[in-house]
Amino acid sequence: MIEAIEQPMSATPDVRRLRHLLAERRQARGWTQEELAERSGVSVRTIRNIETGSNNRPRRASVDLLLGAFGTSLAELAGAEGLHPGQEVTPLFLPRQRDTSGHWPHPVDPDRWRGPRPLTEAMAGRDDDLRHVLGTMRRGRLLVLTGPGGVGKTRLALTAAARLQERFRDGVGVVELGACVPESADPAAARDQVHRAVDAVLAEAVAREPGRELDLLLVVDNAEHVVATVSRLVLRLVVTHPGLRVLITSRRPLAVLSADVWEVSPLPAGEPCADPATSGAAPHAGDGVTGSPDALPAAVELFLRRARSTVPTLDLGSRLPQVAELCRRLDGLPRAIEAAAHCIRTVSLESLLYSGPALYMFDRFDLSAVSHHRNLADSVRWSYDLLTAEQRDLLHHLARSFDSFTVEDVVSDHPAGAWTAGSVVCGLAELADASLIRVHRGTRYGYRVYGWIKAYIDTLDEESGRTLGA
Repeated sequence: MIEAIEQPMSATPDVRRLRHLLAERRQARGWTQEELAERSGVSVRTIRNIETGSNNRPRRASVDLLLGAFGTSLAELAGAEGLHPGQEVTPLFLPRQRDTSGHWPHPVDPDRWRGPRPLTEAMAGRDDDLRHVLGTMRRGRLLVLTGPGGVGKTRLALTAAARLQERFRDGVGVVELGACVPESADPAAARDQVHRAVDAVLAEAVAREPGRELDLLLVVDNAEHVVATVSRLVLRLVVTHPGLRVLITSRRPLAVLSADVWEVSPLPAGEPCADPATSGAAPHAGDGVTGSPDALPAAVELFLRRARSTVPTLDLGSRLPQVAELCRRLDGLPRAIEAAAHCIRTVSLESLLYSGPALYMFDRFDLSAVSHHRNLADSVRWSYDLLTAEQRDLLHHLARSFDSFTVEDVVSDHPAGAWTAGSVVCGLAELADASLIRVHRGTRYGYRVYGWIKAYIDTLDEESGRTLGA
């Protein structure tokens, strides 16, 4: 019988029946043990030991993760298979169930796609975002995806484009603008490079059947440093080509009032636990790791998936509260979570928890093949360098002085009241538009500097000799 290490379960199917069912369901879907490990977050060794019968006392958390990969729960399995007539069991941790057609990107048709292609692996926690993007692009003409660097805007845009490619006679064209000169440095050069990049994609589509109207989905990626040029260009294009639809990614919104805007937020990691850094016990339903009883937080799911790819033999099923706390300290930023999961190969989970948001500073992933940034530090520096001197001063003050704050907090905190409410409002709006601070919208708006931005500011302050009173 399966015995939970946290609480006895009210329905406990015979482990021999369970292992046969797991093997049958895995083979019916054509999955290898490695593929099941990728989807569940349970190590290949644990899966192998359960299926071979060498593990007769699997952990409850591991069982829930495995069953969740098949879209079922222990209670459902017990009822459907007649394993045990006991009462229904509330699963402790199950990956969120998804429409798998949205979870895994559609294959790209080479004849209908020009430019960089989407990754072929599954996204984590982007069902609502993907659903919104697809719906907006089916009824609208222009959508801008905003959010901080590393949050997954490009991946979401390309995944949505792959889903939509068959709706357009000319397919999809992708333009990557990261290598373009910033407008602040050379407006003329920036304008020339943006136009040449977009024109090359459009010309290739038109050349297929000259003389007919263009019917294309254009994806413009990384536009934050050329927003004025892109704004003017897309306005002209959507008027000139009625069959053209444009999906843009940018850390800053465009100056186009008719454009729809969707903010891509960091992934949720669940509510804090009582003592996740020291707890070694298996998670309980009340630990707060999950946003609902039957969902694994998307940030945790992403970490488990990446960790499993890095160390297939590592089983973190009993340490989900610590994983969730690490993801919270990284503010749910997918890029930082992926970097942390990669580090799990050589650094313990406790050490990663100790490092906290500063972890991004040690990221050594070379992203140059898929981005104009080499790593996370480059990504943050890119946004920081686009700020004015006044905006940088405000960002440094916010990072040093507050965890969370309001406009009134900033005005009253500044020495001699040198910042007026108007100047603070404008400054916060600029930093929020640059995706450097997060806005908590409600009756009264609140703000917070992202943890990885604070870590970067701390590094700059140390290097420049700034002090809290500077």
